[in-house]
Amino acid sequence: MKIAVIGSGNVGKALGEVWKNVGHQISYGVRHPVGETDKVSVAEAVRAAEIVVLAVPWSAVADVISDATLFSGKILIDCTNPINSTFSGLTLGHDDSAGETIQRLLPEAKVVKAFNTCGANVMGNPSFPEGSTSMFVASDDEEAKKVVLQLSREMGFDPVDCGPLFQSRYLESTAWLWISVAMKYGAGREIGFRLMRR
Repeated sequence: MKIAVIGSGNVGKALGEVWKNVGHQISYGVRHPVGETDKVSVAEAVRAAEIVVLAVPWSAVADVISDATLFSGKILIDCTNPINSTFSGLTLGHDDSAGETIQRLLPEAKVVKAFNTCGANVMGNPSFPEGSTSMFVASDDEEAKKVVLQLSREMGFDPVDCGPLFQSRYLESTAWLWISVAMKYGAGREIGFRLMRR
């Protein structure tokens, strides 16, 4: 599949590299590609893609998706978390989410919340002694969600269908739990969540 990764930080690079290694065609879109020989503009990357991955800081989202027509009909994987400017919590929660906000801004896109509940290091290797890290996926579009569940399976995750997009409210809170435990409370980044079944 043709996948445009918007953003060139750790998360975008980790996702792009893994998907490239399993046979997908990857392009990287950035806001200012001047001098970036391996990157193109956001518009150019999105136009050529079947799937768009939004892997930018929350503060950059409105600018990156300002041309809603670019995203019409595309599967858009939202990896963002609405972390506040002081890195002390989330700006949205309980009654709204980044995922739902993006869907309102891009009503013709098929927004899927995923790849936001673990670090980039885990995306590159989701395997732990206890088993694969779970990847939680939520969307109002069932077909788009199936595609993203399969992409997460190809990466080695244990995919979990979390239902409709409003579940982003809880996935983003789960992301903050991972961030705070990993980076503030001493667990380190080599941790992941796993849904246990019996």
